Amino acid sequence: MSQHSNSNQIRTVLALSLGAAVALGFARFNYALLLPAMRQDLAWTYTQAGSMNTANALGYMFGALMAAPIGKRFGLGRTFWVSMIAVGLAMLLTGLVSNFTLLLIFRLLAGFAGATTFIIGATLASQLAGIGRGGLILGIYFSGIGIGVFLASLGLPQFLEQDITFWRTAWLLMGVCSLVFAIFGRQAALSISPPQSAAQGGSTTYYSPKLIPATIAYFLFGFGYITYMTFIISLLRTGGVGSNGVAIFWFIFGLASMANSFIWSKLLDNAKGGQAMAVVMAIIALGGVLPVLSTSNFSILLSAILFGGAALTVVTSVTNIFRKSLPPGGWARGIAMVTIIFSVGQTLGPLVSGYLADLSSSLTSGFVLSASMLFLGALVALLQKEVRIE
Repeated sequence: MSQHSNSNQIRTVLALSLGAAVALGFARFNYALLLPAMRQDLAWTYTQAGSMNTANALGYMFGALMAAPIGKRFGLGRTFWVSMIAVGLAMLLTGLVSNFTLLLIFRLLAGFAGATTFIIGATLASQLAGIGRGGLILGIYFSGIGIGVFLASLGLPQFLEQDITFWRTAWLLMGVCSLVFAIFGRQAALSISPPQSAAQGGSTTYYSPKLIPATIAYFLFGFGYITYMTFIISLLRTGGVGSNGVAIFWFIFGLASMANSFIWSKLLDNAKGGQAMAVVMAIIALGGVLPVLSTSNFSILLSAILFGGAALTVVTSVTNIFRKSLPPGGWARGIAMVTIIFSVGQTLGPLVSGYLADLSSSLTSGFVLSASMLFLGALVALLQKEVRIE
């Protein structure tokens, strides 16, 4: 793939980004949109609602552990598109049952397959990024998450307002869409050859203590962002925002997410160490606390723009740090390792926030804790220096 033209690079990474749309846009982020209807229909507490994303995050953590060895055994391209199919099937099954335990299992499976999809996709995108324009290429891949969010904003909130049981149909639709996306993802993934050093074995270095600040900041991001992405629609609903308002919020959030790559690519390419990570974490911390302060139209739309327009760039930035710091042979394991640490944070976040919400009968305390974690993560990210590990 060394002769990929710029236009071919863009087409390939856009197709890869459909994997991000499936793994996180559909399977993770859109749970927030469906949660109020699911919670009402199935009579869940906030703790139970949060445990669904905890199960998803646990699956994601195990998937992150297995992504590199599975990719090595079966090939990155094949692992990517088969994992996309597995996520789609898990969502189809989610729409067919009501049993709490079964739903936990399917959320866990979606998390496992979502991690292998997302991490292997990030590795493939990193190989493309190695050819040039790294910030833009990685940004486009991660912005694929916004595609999943954007598509869900087109009608789902209104249907859920009319019929709370429509959450089942929503999962089925996303499952079918994922299977279609896998066709395009397969073609793109199989077209990418590994870099020469990785293909020949290369270096196996995939981590260094010099990357600890970025790793800790990513853990704090995992803990902080997941509360917003689990409970934001529930917070808006309890604040009196109707289905049209929710639809507009999710629409803007999706658009802002897709714009990540264009907004931040220059910062990602030019910033040193953890500077870019610190900037975007501070921005999403502000966006995350705004709905707590006010549910006015201005406040929630600004929240959607700030959080949606910067959250995915944290993922891009930490991937960029590891891509720049490690030899190509260590990318898959390095990205997987830091994703595991991130997953621990996002496993704890929904449970802690859900418990605080049940304890106080309000989601506010969880959102304040979330924003605090994100601000702290921004400060820690500033400690990350530019390094090159051979």
